[in-house]
Amino acid sequence: MHGAAVYLIQEVLTVPITSASRRLRCTGRPAIGLSALLRRQIAGGELAGGAFLPPVRQLCKAHGVAPNTVLRALKMLQAEGLVAVEPRQGCRVLARANDPARGHPIAYVLSVPDASRDWDLLHSELLAALQRSAARRGWPLVAVSAENGSQAAAVEQLLSLGSCGVILDSVNPELLALIRKSGLPAVMVDAWQEQAALDAVLQNNWDGGALAAGHLVARGHRRIGWLGAVGGSYHTKARFGGAVAALAGAGLRLPEELIVETLPGSDAEGARRLLSGAERPSAVLALGSRYLSPILMQAAGALGLAAGQVPEVVGWCPEELYARDFRAPFGAGPVPAAVVWSIEAMAEVAVRRLEDRRANPGLPVIQMAVPARLRPGTEGEQSHEDHDGLDRPDVAWRRGPDRGRSAQGS
Repeated sequence: MHGAAVYLIQEVLTVPITSASRRLRCTGRPAIGLSALLRRQIAGGELAGGAFLPPVRQLCKAHGVAPNTVLRALKMLQAEGLVAVEPRQGCRVLARANDPARGHPIAYVLSVPDASRDWDLLHSELLAALQRSAARRGWPLVAVSAENGSQAAAVEQLLSLGSCGVILDSVNPELLALIRKSGLPAVMVDAWQEQAALDAVLQNNWDGGALAAGHLVARGHRRIGWLGAVGGSYHTKARFGGAVAALAGAGLRLPEELIVETLPGSDAEGARRLLSGAERPSAVLALGSRYLSPILMQAAGALGLAAGQVPEVVGWCPEELYARDFRAPFGAGPVPAAVVWSIEAMAEVAVRRLEDRRANPGLPVIQMAVPARLRPGTEGEQSHEDHDGLDRPDVAWRRGPDRGRSAQGS
């Protein structure tokens, strides 16, 4: 695969001398004529995304024009985002020149440890939502898994498919660097890394954390604990930060002894530890994943806690998975409150931003946050109401990433 990747970088396509190119020297505006000819060849697929144009000297000879004319034509194409000049290599056709209206697909790329395993439910739902959003525009969409060690092969596959853009669910530094180098327009979805210099569409983690903490404070809780990851991903950092900020605004804090950090596989043990102390919390923020709230309640049952001893919980879950993954484990019993967000809205905003990025390559890099809201539990003032508009592509816009270091969501 490495050899093929090098071949793509070194490939040179020659522009045939057509009757149109012979006429360049007599149009009176040869730079405009040459740029129009090259533009047509790019749009028609004769000059493929990722390939290099012939050297300036060769273009001069083929079209009977001066070097300054060629340079002016290339600058026009560069300003349109069709080509990019790479030092010591030449002028490369950017993949954004591929047109989805002509069948060039956008790609959803998920970086997973083992591509042979099935994608989890969240990523399958996100893929389906992206397909619906692309279909509304008449665009094809393909899904590509980039398992560990196969990042170069995945990017090569994107180029060979003639992809016109990428929606990227990964924080893998090698993959991000290869995507940038390929010239493919790209938007990160449910993931972010500061060094990536790419647009990102995320859950509104900070506001969701603040909503959860504010809800518990409003219900009279003063001794609040935390179960789950604190560092690691951007998501958990931002949720934790939002919760801490909301508590500080109410004159409260998360006591150190009530912060139980867990890793995947250690959640049940962490829940037992949090609830086993003599001074257990009256409420718990379980915002790391949609599975933490049921795990916490199971731990309370295993410890034999009476109804008045079980802490109130706020969890976190995508709206589309709420009934199956959050509500169902509680059966007919009380269901905790949860911060919810819409996968459908995330997909629509990501595709819309990719559309904008293709049309205007010079747009500033921004981070977009899909709204989060609090869905009260069965003991709250509302109960299992239908979600109110989270499938709309509403979004909070920010100029540039401004919190955390890296992210890949859950």
